[in-house]
Amino acid sequence: MTDGPAARLPSHPLPPANRPAIVAWLLNPYVQILIGALLASAGEVLLAKGAKAPVSRTLAGPLFWLEPLGSGWTWIGIVSYVLSLLSWLYVLRYVALSVAFPLINVVHVFVPLGAKVFLHETVPPRLWMGITLILVGVLVIARPLMKAEKKL
Repeated sequence: MTDGPAARLPSHPLPPANRPAIVAWLLNPYVQILIGALLASAGEVLLAKGAKAPVSRTLAGPLFWLEPLGSGWTWIGIVSYVLSLLSWLYVLRYVALSVAFPLINVVHVFVPLGAKVFLHETVPPRLWMGITLILVGVLVIARPLMKAEKKL
């Protein structure tokens, strides 16, 4: 039994290689992890924007918490989340969960960046230190995978 990244990959074959280069690149499961992370992060930022957006109707009583559903930003965020889910399901066909899950956690980098850039939120220095640690962790996991994939 081999040890290393290749030993953790599921037995499901990779997508067919007889596709145009751009399609083959987009269907690479590791590219899909990045796309899924970007979609999930965009979904978070859009949901936050939608939750704070003024709506034309206000709901009274116990349904007041549904008001953000009146914002288009919220619905775009939901669509982004659904697309991220579809990307994630695709990834799980080809990459072991124990490998894919730590890599998808790059969302913990993208969300604060998106909040700062698009929502003009303040990101404290302690959070930047945590983001740096997350990036180091992702690189520790990704580097052996990239080397293993080059050998294939």
